[in-house]
Amino acid sequence: MAAKTLIIPRHLFDRMLAQCRADWPKEACGIMTGKNGVVRRAFAMRNVHPHPSSRYQIDMADQHKAMQDVLLGREELVAIYHSHPTTAAYPSQTDVAMAHYQEAFYVIVSLAKEPADVQAFRIAGGQIERSNLKTQDQQQGEWIDLR
Repeated sequence: MAAKTLIIPRHLFDRMLAQCRADWPKEACGIMTGKNGVVRRAFAMRNVHPHPSSRYQIDMADQHKAMQDVLLGREELVAIYHSHPTTAAYPSQTDVAMAHYQEAFYVIVSLAKEPADVQAFRIAGGQIERSNLKTQDQQQGEWIDLR
């Protein structure tokens, strides 16, 4: 059964926000791995989409590196995140169409206004379900910048 709440260590959440701000006006992207909805690793990745200000495409080489422990069964794909530089933190039609991992949370960081709005969703079969997102003040977890 899939976890109902996404839990991100505060320092990884803060690094994700910093990446999104640094990559603005392009969409930032990355993935988070761990177990049972708890993030252990966050991977900042390159957005290689030809129109990065309105779409994202994770670099396949980055994705392969980040997914090694998932493929070996040591971790799970917990979340996929990206930013919306000028729009709300809600999945676009493109986000829904590209949501191929029903077991993962989809995290959207809206930079349309400050403070940034961060929301988590489950997307399956074209249906969007808002999810709980919590941060924990723990120092466990690893940030890996593949950009």
